[in-house]
Amino acid sequence: MTEALASNSDPESAHELLKEMLADSDTRPLVNSVVFCSVLKGFSHHNSFDRVWCVYNEMKAAKLTVSLAAYNTLVDACTRSSDMARVPQLLESMANDGLKPNTVTYSTIIKGYCLDNRLDKAMELLQEMKQSACCRPDEITYNTLIHGYAR
Repeated sequence: MTEALASNSDPESAHELLKEMLADSDTRPLVNSVVFCSVLKGFSHHNSFDRVWCVYNEMKAAKLTVSLAAYNTLVDACTRSSDMARVPQLLESMANDGLKPNTVTYSTIIKGYCLDNRLDKAMELLQEMKQSACCRPDEITYNTLIHGYAR
């Protein structure tokens, strides 16, 4: 239900439903990272970045495990809001949670650097990906770079 609300232009209602679920002892066990991620993504896609960070803090306060998908959504919020300064802290939090960035993570960071016209940083990250055993660049990574250079 939260996914339907958040993806259909009503992340605020999705957030309210999430809070109601957390408050109800019968539905609280159903709340997980996936539910939170839907709300994070909804706010991010509506450029409500202050709400993204509030929901992320609520997620941590609820002591829920933050999934790789949720972290990738947060990294995407950084790129959409030109707030790339938050990315290193997110990567550190991921590592502390035992998660490793994947191709989506790195491609999203590259997108942020391209949008900020920091093509040198985007190329550095591409080189890191090429040398990595786990996160190889894909067609999305390369298309992002092409768009970045074409801007």
